[in-house]
Amino acid sequence: MLVSVLLGVIVVREVGSYRQSGETVDGVSLALAVQDLVQEVQRERGLSNGLLGGDARLERPVADQRVHTDRALNALGADIGDTPGAAELRTALDRFATLATTRWQIDGRQISRQVAFQFYTDGITVLNRLTLGLDSARDAQVRHGLRALYALGDTKEQTAKERGFLNGVFAADEFRADEYGQFQEIRAAKTAGLAAFARDATARQQRLLDAALRSENATKATESEQIAIASYAGPLVRPVDPVTWWAQMTAVIDEQRRVQQVIGDDVRQRAEVLRKHAAFILGSVLLAALIAVITEVVMVFVSVRAIVRPLVLLAGDADDVADRRLPGIIAAWHASDESQPPPPEPVRAAAGASAEIAALAAALDGVQGTAFSLASEQAQVRRNTVESLGNLARRNQNLVRRQLGLISEFERAELDPKGLANLFELDHLATRMRRNAENLLVLVGESSPRRWAEPIALSDVIRAGLSEVDDYHLVVVHRIDEVAIVGGVVTALAHMLAELIENGLAFSPPELEVEIYGRMLPTGYLLAVVDHGIGMPADKLAQANARLRGEQDFVVAPTRYLGHYVVGRLARRLGIQVELNASPVSGIVARLHLPAEIIAGEGDRETSASGQAVDALPSGADDGAGGRVPGGLSLQR
Repeated sequence: MLVSVLLGVIVVREVGSYRQSGETVDGVSLALAVQDLVQEVQRERGLSNGLLGGDARLERPVADQRVHTDRALNALGADIGDTPGAAELRTALDRFATLATTRWQIDGRQISRQVAFQFYTDGITVLNRLTLGLDSARDAQVRHGLRALYALGDTKEQTAKERGFLNGVFAADEFRADEYGQFQEIRAAKTAGLAAFARDATARQQRLLDAALRSENATKATESEQIAIASYAGPLVRPVDPVTWWAQMTAVIDEQRRVQQVIGDDVRQRAEVLRKHAAFILGSVLLAALIAVITEVVMVFVSVRAIVRPLVLLAGDADDVADRRLPGIIAAWHASDESQPPPPEPVRAAAGASAEIAALAAALDGVQGTAFSLASEQAQVRRNTVESLGNLARRNQNLVRRQLGLISEFERAELDPKGLANLFELDHLATRMRRNAENLLVLVGESSPRRWAEPIALSDVIRAGLSEVDDYHLVVVHRIDEVAIVGGVVTALAHMLAELIENGLAFSPPELEVEIYGRMLPTGYLLAVVDHGIGMPADKLAQANARLRGEQDFVVAPTRYLGHYVVGRLARRLGIQVELNASPVSGIVARLHLPAEIIAGEGDRETSASGQAVDALPSGADDGAGGRVPGGLSLQR
């Protein structure tokens, strides 16, 4: 194991070395491509500066050079990819986004020589500041080579700036305001670049650069430079042909570019050598790791056959007990009414297992037996609890139904308004008691004995739900797209609405109303119960929706959440989707998506009485349409 860990550490290290060497190779290639673009932009800058200086002979060379610049720019953009430094390079290329506009201004002579020169210089400066490949280089030779490459790039840029700058001066035959100082700054920066190059370049690289700076073109260009130096007063002490100057300096810059390419090739070759070396070491380490892994696999295989295999079989039995046997027993308890499911299969050790394995199997079999006993007891307790709750609910419902009948008789015989109001209140309390009894029936899986054969208008179903809650006068029914509800689901839907409305009233301030909205959708009907109370935290809201979806058991739930389980049971029975969401202002919105199956068709709606009242409405004021409405209910159309 220790050997494997050490080999893993070595593999990770060598993979890192191999990746770094690859990044260095890619960085050097990208850096050389950047210098190709810099070379073309430098030429365009110098020619454009001479054209703006007044030399009309440069119009054709400027046009030809722009083609070369665009080609280099497009080639670099296609080669960026995902190499290290790609993001910085893309940002640098954004500097040339207005290149077409600047060229148009140059052609129309709508831009000054200084502004055009600065535009090109800014873009070149950003490109030269990129240190592609330098961050990933760990080899000293590669680092020195890259530093020399970038130092020579700076030197070449200053030389190109001098070429372009003096091209404009020679075309104008004079230095204009502040131009002589700029010329001296360029020469100083060029000298600094040569000094930086000398610190990191090899002797061979330095000899190549010295030869380029002592060439015939370089000597002649230096003579023209001396004329510019002597012309500090403004006008040139002696005329210089801009075309000749441009050709001489271009030859010098091309020589510097060739030296730069030699340095780039040296760095790239060194990086390739390092990459091959890293690949060789990585391959050797991987081969050693493979041999170690094969050895460990053989050792593990032998151990499995001798020791681990019986434990694996025993672990499989333990998983089977936990995943199949005990859940199957619990499911059998729920499925059967009276019979007791048989006990699970005993856990036995594999043939030929050691005494320790046999003892472990016996202990696991004992755990299974104890778990079976506990599960059986719990299932029996649950079954008895459900039966007791259902029996109690049926008894209470029968008593409440008789009570409601007596109250209705008293209401018909009562003539005193105060006594009649008290009877109405008693009727309302009894209706709420009947809903509590029906809650128990819903939770134990039984349906309500109340049934309707004909479709009922949705507004009457809402009234039925309101009649079963306290403080129904605080509920406002806003715009409702009237539809008819299939009679078989009327009682259950009214029950669901009563639970959700009561929940909204319980968590709303007494001065704020609970609102009900409804509208027809292509896929069904959407009902919304909106309260403006304190709302619920996100985690509590998620738990409430889980209860509404039936993902929790009501037997182990706190009693204050029983309404959620009742709504969830009824929703699954009717195919209704119920979800609680935070209100945009405050409070909670309960949304009920009624499927099209429980919406009565047009023919059924015509047969239903428009003002038919639902059973369970307490006595109250007439709403003007034939139905009895709980006192204080506001219907807003």
